[in-house]
Amino acid sequence: MARRTLIITYLTTYLLAVGSVIRYLVHFRDDRSWSFTLLLGVYLVLLFSEPIFFRRHRPLTYIYLVFQMAIISMLATMEPNVDYWAALAIPLVVQIMHYFPQRTGFIIVGIITVIMAILMIIGPSPEVGLPLILIYTVIYFLLASFIALIQEAEAASEESQKQQAELQNAHRQLQSYTTQAGELAVLDERNRMARNLHDSVTQTIFSMRLTAEAANMLLDQNPAKARAELDKLQLLAKSALAEIRSLVFELRPTAVTELGLVPALRHHLMTLEREHGLIVDLQVSGELHLRDVEARQLFRISQEALNNVVKYAQTDTACLILSFEGNRVFLQVEDQGIGFEPAKLTTARDHIGLTSMKERVEAMGGVLTIDSHPGQGTRVTVEVTSTEKEGNDGQD
Repeated sequence: MARRTLIITYLTTYLLAVGSVIRYLVHFRDDRSWSFTLLLGVYLVLLFSEPIFFRRHRPLTYIYLVFQMAIISMLATMEPNVDYWAALAIPLVVQIMHYFPQRTGFIIVGIITVIMAILMIIGPSPEVGLPLILIYTVIYFLLASFIALIQEAEAASEESQKQQAELQNAHRQLQSYTTQAGELAVLDERNRMARNLHDSVTQTIFSMRLTAEAANMLLDQNPAKARAELDKLQLLAKSALAEIRSLVFELRPTAVTELGLVPALRHHLMTLEREHGLIVDLQVSGELHLRDVEARQLFRISQEALNNVVKYAQTDTACLILSFEGNRVFLQVEDQGIGFEPAKLTTARDHIGLTSMKERVEAMGGVLTIDSHPGQGTRVTVEVTSTEKEGNDGQD
C-alpha cells in the first residue's frame, strides 16, 4: 500500500512538472523561446532519467540536484515576474525524500526552499513574492513530510512482514522441538520400563526358577524344607505378578488427563485395596494447580511409592498426603511397615523403585526425601514447584 502511494505521488508530481513546462512554453512566445525550450528539455530529460542513472551513486545525485536547481534558477532570472519555475522543484522534493535519509532529505529541502525564497525576493515585487514564498514553503515541506510518512509506513510494513516470517519460522521450530521432546519422552519412558523389567521382574523370575529347582531337589530328601521353598516361591510369584501388573498399568493411557490427579489416585487406591488388601488414607489440602505433565508425574511417583509398600513394607495400611501451598506441591507416602536402611541398598533390584521416583522428581526440578529405619516404617516425601496455576479442576 505504501509503495503504491509513493508511485502515485511520483506520477502526480511529474505531471505537475510537465504541466509547468507546457505553461512556460505556451505563455512565452518571443525570441527567447528557444532558450526556454532548451532548458526545459534538459530539465525533463534529467528528471525522468534520475531514477535510472543518478540514484545509483550519491555523488551523481548531488550533481543532478545542482544541475536541476541551476536550470530552475536560470528560468527564474529569465522571467522574474512569474512563479511557474517554483513548481519545477516539487518533483525534486519527492526524489530527495525518497533517496536520502529523512534528516538529510529535510536539510536539502530546506536549502531548495531558501534558494526559492531568494529568487522570489529578487524577482517579483515583495507584495507578490512574500505570499508565494510562504505558499511554496508549505508545499515543499508538506510534501516532504508526506513522503517521510510513506517511507515509515513502508519500513513498518516490511518489519512487520519480517517479524511475521520470523514468528512463523519460530512456530515451525517450536513444533519440531515439541515433536522431538515428545519422542524423547516416549523413548525415555520406554527405557525406564525396560530397566524396570530387567532389574525387577526378570530378577524375580530368575529367583523363582532357582527356588523351584531347590524345592525339586529337596522334595524327596527334606519335604519340610521343600515346602518352605514352595512358600517362598509363592511369595516371589505374588511379587512378580504385582510388579507386572504395575508395569502394565503404567503402559495404559493414564487416567490423570481424563479424570484429574485426585480422582485417578482414588481409583488406584481402590485397585490396591481390592487386589492387595492395602488400605491407603488419602488426604488432600489446598488448591490444585498443576499442569497435565506434572500431575502425571506425581501420579506415577505415588504409584511407585505405594507399589514399594505392597512389595516390601509387610503392612496393610499406608497414608498418602497431597498438599498445595501457593505454587509449591508436597506429596508424602508413609507406612508403618518393617522399614529398611536406605544406606544399605546395594543391588539394582533394591534401587529400582527409588531410582524411578528420583528420575521423575528430578525431571520436575523437585526434591525427593526418603526417611526409613528398620522396624519404624518408611516416609517418602516429594516437594516440587508448579509452573502453572489452573484452579481446582473440579476436584476435592
